[in-house]
Amino acid sequence: MLHEISYADSNTFNFVPMKFLFATLAFFFCVTNIGAQTLVYSNEWMSYDSLKCSLTQECIMPGHSTFKSDAALTVHESKIFKGYSTSTFDVLYTFDDGMLYAGSASLLSDVVCTVKNGKVYRGKSTFALDCLYTYDVASGKIFKGSSTFALDAVVFTQGDMLSSVELCAVLLYLGLL
Repeated sequence: MLHEISYADSNTFNFVPMKFLFATLAFFFCVTNIGAQTLVYSNEWMSYDSLKCSLTQECIMPGHSTFKSDAALTVHESKIFKGYSTSTFDVLYTFDDGMLYAGSASLLSDVVCTVKNGKVYRGKSTFALDCLYTYDVASGKIFKGSSTFALDAVVFTQGDMLSSVELCAVLLYLGLL
């Protein structure tokens, strides 16, 4: 007796492992791409047209750009680089011991600003009258001077908390330092 082969049975493919693999890859892709992202707005409404820049994967991107080639600044470890680069030739600023230095120097005469407890001070000073900006982590706002009054906010952030180096890079990009 011959065994009949049914084409319907032999050509069926079990899609359950494929669905699981696809779902796992999609989840991994979403988690790695959404990672560290901070959006910077010019007003409190945080609308689409008020987005000034975004900090994504160490790069400060202008506006709504998502291309790494459009990066204005790159923040890597304790240095701020020009464009999408981590070359020593593209170092614009170095952050060390709470102070932002111009270039890769570490001389006190090259100090641009000092960051201490969320406050950005002029030069190497930590005097109250030299306070340029205050970063309030809880609200994600950057205020002018040492004030935390709602009307003194100049920059509004949404997303991950900014580190001291990232705070300086955002202020530099916006032309506030």
